[in-house]
Amino acid sequence: MSDNETDEQLEVKPRQVDSELYSEYKIICENVHKTYLLGTNAVPALRGVDVNIKEGEFVSLMGPSGCGKTTLLNLIGGLDTVSKGRILLDGQDMAKLSDNQLADLRRDKIGYVFQFYNLLPLMTAIENIQIPLHFQGKLSKRGKRLKALELLRLVGLEERADHTPSELSGGEQQRVAIARSLANDPVIVLLDEPTGDLDSTTGVQILRLLRDLNRKGSTFVAATHDAGVTEYTSRVLHMRDGKVVTGLAVRGLKETEEQRSMRLKAQEADKLKAREKILKFVQSGLAQGKKKIPIQAIEEAIPREILDNLPQNIEDILKELLEEKLIMGRVEKDLLDLEEGRVVEKSPA
Repeated sequence: MSDNETDEQLEVKPRQVDSELYSEYKIICENVHKTYLLGTNAVPALRGVDVNIKEGEFVSLMGPSGCGKTTLLNLIGGLDTVSKGRILLDGQDMAKLSDNQLADLRRDKIGYVFQFYNLLPLMTAIENIQIPLHFQGKLSKRGKRLKALELLRLVGLEERADHTPSELSGGEQQRVAIARSLANDPVIVLLDEPTGDLDSTTGVQILRLLRDLNRKGSTFVAATHDAGVTEYTSRVLHMRDGKVVTGLAVRGLKETEEQRSMRLKAQEADKLKAREKILKFVQSGLAQGKKKIPIQAIEEAIPREILDNLPQNIEDILKELLEEKLIMGRVEKDLLDLEEGRVVEKSPA
């Protein structure tokens, strides 16, 4: 059998959904195509996607970068328009909505978690979460703050409420973004790489939180390349070359318990090595009279094979060392500021 024949068997064939069945589905994508123009060249991002998602489902879109996952999320969320086909949300054809109707739909029914957070840099965590509440206009000033605090508590960041994004680690920023996506009590939540910048422990906590929230009735759609996410979703759709394909064994994408255990042990071992190298690098910097060390310089001092396998980013590890008082100082604007200028001589384990 040729590769082309295999692909034809794997593709989900477009299927028109009878109008009487619209109420059964929260999201309906019918033969959806999306093509972008780069100069005079037409670049297809989606090639006939046909997907139906029921209310209350937690669906993950699996696939490599460039397969069309994020494009499909943007179309479902009304952030972009289809080139061909149609998308219905709650029975409404999104292409037929006016700009105001589409804005109302996004504001009242859809929550977003973007891949790169999209937090406003001059606003605190709690202020970022209150943005959707401000546009919704249903709560008082006090009510908005209380709702935002409740959401921060859900994602474990209540004590970081008044910190700006530059004062938060990547994982913390992601949690703020997730909290913000839930602010308007959406019926549909779209997540682009929801665990992309989280360490393994925090990632599991967030996925459990999302699963619990999904069980309360919201429909979740997550685009991800992390096979671990699929363990918390009710259905997996694998995407390839702008199409949704079937016939791929999901179990082949998941880790076994033994594989997961081995991966986590390897990550923790590399984290210990990274901590040791960070402490030595900072100690060397202090010996040279340096009081401010760029985090990028610290990253470059760690071998790539260790850096790529860490369960956290370097900034998060630095903050752990600071909390444990193995280093005296603070992380500020991509710098390690060694205000008290010392490293504690003890094991980093």
